[in-house]
Amino acid sequence: MSDVIFDFLLYFLQLVGLTLGVIVVCGFAVRFFSRTFARLSGTGFGKIFDLTAAIGTPIHELGHAIMCLIFAHRITRIKLWSPSHEGGVYGYVEHNYNRKNPWARLGSLFIGVGPIFSGLAVTVLMLWLCFPSEWGGYLDASRAMLATQSAGFGDYLSTVVSLFLDIFRAFGDNWVRSLIGILIILPVSLHVSLSWQDIKSAAGALPLYLLLIILFAIPTLAFGASAAIVDWLWLWNLRAMSLFCLVIAFSAVWVILALLMRAIRIVVSWF
Repeated sequence: MSDVIFDFLLYFLQLVGLTLGVIVVCGFAVRFFSRTFARLSGTGFGKIFDLTAAIGTPIHELGHAIMCLIFAHRITRIKLWSPSHEGGVYGYVEHNYNRKNPWARLGSLFIGVGPIFSGLAVTVLMLWLCFPSEWGGYLDASRAMLATQSAGFGDYLSTVVSLFLDIFRAFGDNWVRSLIGILIILPVSLHVSLSWQDIKSAAGALPLYLLLIILFAIPTLAFGASAAIVDWLWLWNLRAMSLFCLVIAFSAVWVILALLMRAIRIVVSWF
């Protein structure tokens, strides 16, 4: 009996980790880098945030809005970007839903983390448009690893590192196109960070999500399909994790920029 319980708990945790875990880790990692950048840049953070909000905020809010449409939430008010923001609110999506509708209730979870998906989608779009050779090389490498089904996370991570470095090398080939891509990707990576309101909204649907995972886990484990499902989810997550790591890497660039700005201020203060 104890073995059955252990197998179920292990399978349950695997399902949670492979369906929601990667998204949550990415969201908190981006939030960490965004908050670190704010602390390091000090008073300069507000000006930079205002400047990048024109691009980053609409992408952030569209992530919420698109998920509202998918999960049958009614959007009552929406502002994609407010140049005269008040109280640090640059945009918002207000919505409501039928609480008797389980699909809509579950949607609160994905609406909360919607900016992660919209930020990732825009990042991929700009890679395709502005860095076609580098993006094509990444896709070829990831397809080859996916076909062998023997590559691990480290292999996929190495392809992302190569893609990240190749993006900056691309300036030597077409600096105008590369600059446009970077000037869009960087603001998106700063504003894809989840607010506490986003996190609270998502957390409200967590019990229903966990219940659905349990209801899915019981029959699939009983009929011996658990191993195949975990393997399939793991293969999908390897590629997803590599792309999320790319978003996190661009978020980390802001921390590097803040450190450089702080170092410059220190040097200037000596003279």
